[in-house]
Amino acid sequence: MTTTQDPRTNKRATWIRCSFLFLAALYLYINLFTISHIPIFLSGDQTFFWVYAQRLLQGEQIYRNFFQFTPPGTDLVYAAIFHLLGTQIWVTNLIVLLLGVLLCNLCFDLAIRLVKPSSALLTSGIFLILIYGSVIDATHHWFSVLASLCAVRVIMPARTPRRIVFAGILLGIASFFTQTDGAAAGVAVALSLACEQAWTKKPWRFRLRQEAILFAAAAATWSILSLYWIARIGWQRLWYFQITYPARYVNAGQITIHGATSNLSDLTQQFFVYAVIFLIYPWSLWICWQRRREKSNQETIQILLLALTGVFLLLAVITRVNWHRLYIVSMPAFILLSWRLDRLGKLKSYVTTALWILILILAARRTISRQRHADITVDLPAGRTALSSLNAERYIWLRQHTTPGDFLLQAQNLDLYTTLQVRNPISADGLWPYQSTRPEYVELALQQVEQHHVKYIIWSPWLAQAKDHKESQNPLNPFRTYLLANYTRVHVFSNTEEVWQRR
Repeated sequence: MTTTQDPRTNKRATWIRCSFLFLAALYLYINLFTISHIPIFLSGDQTFFWVYAQRLLQGEQIYRNFFQFTPPGTDLVYAAIFHLLGTQIWVTNLIVLLLGVLLCNLCFDLAIRLVKPSSALLTSGIFLILIYGSVIDATHHWFSVLASLCAVRVIMPARTPRRIVFAGILLGIASFFTQTDGAAAGVAVALSLACEQAWTKKPWRFRLRQEAILFAAAAATWSILSLYWIARIGWQRLWYFQITYPARYVNAGQITIHGATSNLSDLTQQFFVYAVIFLIYPWSLWICWQRRREKSNQETIQILLLALTGVFLLLAVITRVNWHRLYIVSMPAFILLSWRLDRLGKLKSYVTTALWILILILAARRTISRQRHADITVDLPAGRTALSSLNAERYIWLRQHTTPGDFLLQAQNLDLYTTLQVRNPISADGLWPYQSTRPEYVELALQQVEQHHVKYIIWSPWLAQAKDHKESQNPLNPFRTYLLANYTRVHVFSNTEEVWQRR
């Protein structure tokens, strides 16, 4: 029996939820802003979506004027918020904060269906500090997981036609952020519906009707959201950018789960998360299978729904898995872990106390580290920003040598465009020495650099050295030749990045 059926529990749960969300917002704020309320600069993959949004606001079109291999959902969210509040660093940090609060609320909402409010609080705290606090990077993955798990939340209480339609709509929205996540979660939901009908021995026609409603609602939602781009560039090009290109060229088969750290504490946290993910799902599915003939199996169906969703979200990233993606799809695993811990009896209080102590220590350590490393404040075109000394050097030099609106090419990463308010002159988001940078994109980039008379190019020595194992040669060789023939290296930053100026 779920804990939400008791009115007293509901009232207590509401108080706990509101208090936790306030503290979660406060925790995120002190990890995103300094004590003087200056935004701390965040890098990561979210900078790609900042630039895509900037380009949209400058009148450029996705898939036509600039390259993109994910659906437009995240670009549009950032573009809408930038349009309302401005392209400022404090705005990007606000998006991270609001997204984190929404995810924490969803985590609590899912957990409270299975465990006591105090356990739901612990689960949400673990998610906030161990998971989201480690991956403070508002990319398309988080948006799609949010929509996918909202779909799960909708049908957890009951699988009525109306709820299934709403879940399908949310899955269609998830696919508009990350094409694989919405599809993976849709398969998980469909399987859970099929299992429920099989275990309750309902007619097969009833099962097919539920599946049809779910997938029809998801497909219709995705089609409506994508209609503009289908009309502008056609089905074939949209299929290439969203399906063919990522399947063929985006780091397929490159597995890195250790993260960019040798710190023992960070490695311990990562392998704890991996252990939870890879152990709790088979355990939960086995319990569901053993309970399949029980008459009152509402809790079992909810566990099955969460476990299958977690498994299929994991499968959606398994060919390009890294610690970042594993963390993002881990919320169902920690909810299921909490469900099992809630049944430990007397031992539960000791485990709960130990977990609270550990995550509070981690929260304090992480907050102090972020505040300490944001030790230099720099006035940039995107607003006053707190930076590490290593990053500040780059921004100060480039601020003195560029003007907002200038064309500047950053060969790797995209963190300079939004902060300096400069423009990317090429269609590609970056130039990489891997198969993801196709030779035709390099050729087009050379033409566009020449067309815009780009004054500065930010280059890294490793771009000329690294090589994809599937390519016979570095695809950036023609660009490197052009750089040496037409540009002069004028500055080298401490992080080894080089500034090349047009002769």
